[in-house]
Amino acid sequence: MGRKGALFAFWILGYFFGAVAWMVKGPLFSAIESIGLSSDLAGGLLAGLFGSSVMVLSLLFWSYLSSSS
Repeated sequence: MGRKGALFAFWILGYFFGAVAWMVKGPLFSAIESIGLSSDLAGGLLAGLFGSSVMVLSLLFWSYLSSSS
């Protein structure tokens, strides 16, 4: 897979995780706020969780595609 294909795959993966994060943000916000954290902190935690998930999965996908064996 070339660079354009890999970038497209990363974009699709990021879009998918962003859409999933948007769909589940209501219940997750409620759960995080129920333990006493502010909505700003809840948003930061969720953004960090989903952003880091996209990065790790993208790197795993890239390393799988670029392996020589």
